[in-house]
Amino acid sequence: MNRLQLAIDLSYGEQEVLQRILAEPQKIANALAPDDARENSRIVGVLEELANCFAPAFFKQHECDAPEPDMGR
Repeated sequence: MNRLQLAIDLSYGEQEVLQRILAEPQKIANALAPDDARENSRIVGVLEELANCFAPAFFKQHECDAPEPDMGR
């Protein structure tokens, strides 16, 4: 097994596109290999693996400072 380590810099809109692609691996595979069941399966597997790798970044919760209390202003 080969292991890849990637660093990717995507805008928010580009992240949304990648999420949409990775959320529909079967649709992508059907478009790329509609008549080849083996290749179709391989494409789905790769996209699912990518989705698993990107999931923590997509669902990462951003820490925010607590709002300052309103002091009667």
